[in-house]
Amino acid sequence: MDQRNLNALAISFQHGDTRSLRVLVESLTRTLIAMAYRYTDDWEWARDLTQETWIKVHKQIPRWDSTRSFSAWLHTIHRNGCLDHLRRGWVKHESTPGDEVVTHLRGSTPDGPEEDLERKEFRERLMVAAGELSETQRQVFLRVDLEQGDQKAVAEAMGIKFGTLRATLHFARRRVATALQKMETST
Repeated sequence: MDQRNLNALAISFQHGDTRSLRVLVESLTRTLIAMAYRYTDDWEWARDLTQETWIKVHKQIPRWDSTRSFSAWLHTIHRNGCLDHLRRGWVKHESTPGDEVVTHLRGSTPDGPEEDLERKEFRERLMVAAGELSETQRQVFLRVDLEQGDQKAVAEAMGIKFGTLRATLHFARRRVATALQKMETST
């Protein structure tokens, strides 16, 4: 479903049409579950987090700015819920989003506690480096590189042109690489 249709449904829901919410849920839930699975590596948690996202959307829909992308707003709420889930100390995580990318960037496959610790530390440095990006760059970097989202789908979800996403991703990667290099030389 394209961005214009999603926004039209969200506007209808904002004005009290609960059938519009049902269509939104049916259209977007699979994508949200897949996204949450990348964070949790657990289908049950992914479904629970997606359900929590829809509850938040239901409560917060009056605050959504209808001149902005509903999909981007929804994905931000969902990603923040997933990240909050990861921060909970009582949740045991087998893997976190971006582990495959981090492993690929480091050039090794972790097979012991030392490698796991190194991967975790590198991922923490990567997230600190991503924190130095502008909001748009951070969104693009997280969605494409860490969540391994399809670039065209991410561009559509964020309501930006594909070429703009590619340029933003390029500059985000350069800034992250520079920040990581600075961290390496300062230790």
